[in-house]
Amino acid sequence: MVHNPTAGGGRAGRLVPAVLARLRDAGVEVEQHRTRSLEDGRVAACEAAAAFDAVVAVGGDGTVGACAAGLADAGPGARAALGVVPAGGGNDAARSFGLPAGDPLAAAGLLPRLQRRPADLATVAGRAYLNVAGAGFDSEVNRVANQRLGWAKGRPRYVGALLAELVVGRRASFELVLDDQASRHRGWLVAVANGPSYGGGMRVAPAASLQDGLLDVVVIHDIGKLEFLKTFPKVFSGRHVEHPAVSVHRAGRVELDADRPLAVYADGEPAGTLPATFQVRRAAITVLAADDAPGFPGR
Repeated sequence: MVHNPTAGGGRAGRLVPAVLARLRDAGVEVEQHRTRSLEDGRVAACEAAAAFDAVVAVGGDGTVGACAAGLADAGPGARAALGVVPAGGGNDAARSFGLPAGDPLAAAGLLPRLQRRPADLATVAGRAYLNVAGAGFDSEVNRVANQRLGWAKGRPRYVGALLAELVVGRRASFELVLDDQASRHRGWLVAVANGPSYGGGMRVAPAASLQDGLLDVVVIHDIGKLEFLKTFPKVFSGRHVEHPAVSVHRAGRVELDADRPLAVYADGEPAGTLPATFQVRRAAITVLAADDAPGFPGR
């Protein structure tokens, strides 16, 4: 169990005794590793990959992504599957795996009974991510959420950041290359999704699958701020993709640039600036997921 004591404003650290008790009551033998950095979490998961049945990440999506990267780095010799106890701000990995994102103890209790499933992992700028990366308006929202609204939890944190950024945000001109097919777009953002949601349940890429070997690329084109605000609530159901100003593409490799050096965020963490290349590593890890997990549609 790799736990980040600072995740969720210290929530993850406070949960550790109860999570340990829940797992041990289910007959699970647990060793724990306390981490305060994503790199340390990655190394811990990599070192544990061959010796344990599962590496359970207790924290936010950054901690989950770091553990996923460590398991992928371990290569074919990895026996451990990735488990998640959601205790961060967004908890979108838990949502993708079909776990109760708002109830970490219930999620911990489910882990021993979940299926092991192969899952894709995406990368950008040498950083691995499970859910969604992007540049433009959404990356600025992530920055505001992390730097100014870290005290808030879950969906309100990201909605508040979005409303604040909408006041000052501006569109960009993007250059997009999808598996060698180039195009230009002017708009608000480009999201490159491995899983369906980010930002505490925003289903920006509702059809994205963790098992298809492809990235869903969502472009929000040039619409006015009032129309953006009117359409935004639909992102929680995924119906925003029905809007004519939203386009969805799929590719295994994505190159993205813009008319200015926009920041890139991956699973809520900074991942450099544009230009950037996004790629998918098919079936790079094994995860513990529910039968009806949204990240595994069609099963």
